[in-house]
Amino acid sequence: MHPHMVLLIPELLENILSFVDRRENVINACVCKQWSEIAMDLVWREVESLPEFLTLLRPSQTRGVSQNVFDRQPDLRDWARFQKYANRVHILRYRQERADYTCMLDDIARTRTTLDILPNLHTLQWIFKDVKCMERATLFMHQHVRHLAISAPPLKAKTSFFVDACSRMPNLHSLDLRVSYSVRLIEADLLELLRGLPDLKKVIFPEFYLTSAIVSELSRKKHINVIRFEFTPEQGLGEEEDVDSFSPVIEQGAFPMLQDLSITARLEDITRFMGADFAPIHITCLYIHTYVELEPEELHTLLVMLSKQCCLLSELYTKLLDVHNRRKLVSAKQITFDTLRPVLSFPHLTTFEVMHKYPVNISLEEIEELASQWPTLGSLSLNEEPLAMHDFTLDLRALVPFARHCPNLFSLGLFMDAIAPQIHPAQELIPFTALEVLFVGTSRAREPGAVAAFLSCLCPPGCEIDAVVTWTSYGSRSCCELDNTVLDIGNRSASWKSVSDLLPLFIQVRREEREKSKALREEVEYLRAKNRLPMDKDNIRANGSCTI
Repeated sequence: MHPHMVLLIPELLENILSFVDRRENVINACVCKQWSEIAMDLVWREVESLPEFLTLLRPSQTRGVSQNVFDRQPDLRDWARFQKYANRVHILRYRQERADYTCMLDDIARTRTTLDILPNLHTLQWIFKDVKCMERATLFMHQHVRHLAISAPPLKAKTSFFVDACSRMPNLHSLDLRVSYSVRLIEADLLELLRGLPDLKKVIFPEFYLTSAIVSELSRKKHINVIRFEFTPEQGLGEEEDVDSFSPVIEQGAFPMLQDLSITARLEDITRFMGADFAPIHITCLYIHTYVELEPEELHTLLVMLSKQCCLLSELYTKLLDVHNRRKLVSAKQITFDTLRPVLSFPHLTTFEVMHKYPVNISLEEIEELASQWPTLGSLSLNEEPLAMHDFTLDLRALVPFARHCPNLFSLGLFMDAIAPQIHPAQELIPFTALEVLFVGTSRAREPGAVAAFLSCLCPPGCEIDAVVTWTSYGSRSCCELDNTVLDIGNRSASWKSVSDLLPLFIQVRREEREKSKALREEVEYLRAKNRLPMDKDNIRANGSCTI
């Protein structure tokens, strides 16, 4: 087939143009009529600049400091032209900034020729700051919208916003709620919203929003697949006190489809919840936050229970984020290998993370046992950033067992005193095959050059060293009050930055050495083979005969 004929197949052309950026597809839309239709679909499928999109209806102008208005009110001809763009929009994202577009949106509401302005819209993201902008979001709500990411009403505004959203978009599949105040102030409205969304499959809330009442309501959803919280600044944050007690009421048939669950609560409450009748035992991912001081036995009890109950679990994250008495190490409060041993009993677990203020008390022999019994391991974070940073049980030799026994390992986090170890000459260092990032947290690197030289024997090309400390990103006030000055990690971060800069150079040098060594071995083998041929001929002459 002639190459240009391929481009006449609409499906192939759309697939090809989907890899091109928006600006180039604007140019592609001018090639021919067929290209124009396909390229225009791609250009306007996702709208991230609402002002730019609105000017397709009518040109705009600025009035006063920040108010934007149409140059005149849109008429029927404007709407007829605009509709060919509006029908292509599937995703609309808008974040309120200083500029005010309420007058333009009000003109649209008054003059529109159809109820649904964007009839094919399935994803709406509307992040607002005031009531006026909030109310204009209803212009784009209709029953075909499946995914909603939205702010909550301002605290002083007593509106029926959630009720409106529920009645206009009853078929939502995912709800992403971004709020910066306590859940108890809107919990009743939020519960009413959830009750009106029978097809809900995924919810993303701020941390401390998954209260007992909300989880109880979500347990009745037949299609709920993901219950998650995020703790980014954009997501917002609730208050820790709202989840002091966690005891959802679940009934028979609860969580029939749930696979991904995030919980912030006391470990004893989580253990009781996950061990109860009708608990979501078929989940594959469990993410746990707790900000209350605990005993290592509580974590051990939870892991034992989960290993028996949740046989399908493949990802388990346990963030134990209590920061009280963080400086002085209390040995009795340390997590040990015996505490974590139950993770080896999970049949499908490939990702495990644990985070605690004290280092994990684990020896090199126990690291060897852990790695050798977990060949399917893909990602492991073994508390690489404790706040008590001066008690080490591991050094760089802890990496060797994982490189030898875990071929699928792509992410590893360990707390180490990184000095160049003495390796027995007979011990061969087998490099990692899949490692993409090595998390070192608050580990110490005394001699960056020697550390980088050793790591170059194990790390594949492109492997990154990450020394970021994440404690301050979590939601409790005590975590937010920490900073790098308090944590005293500046010098350690600088040392790991040096290691990170040197590592690619050492890896390149070792690769060149291996290639030269391989070339020398091949040359030696060639010369041996070449030398063997004349010797064989001499033997034939000495014998005086040749047998064929």
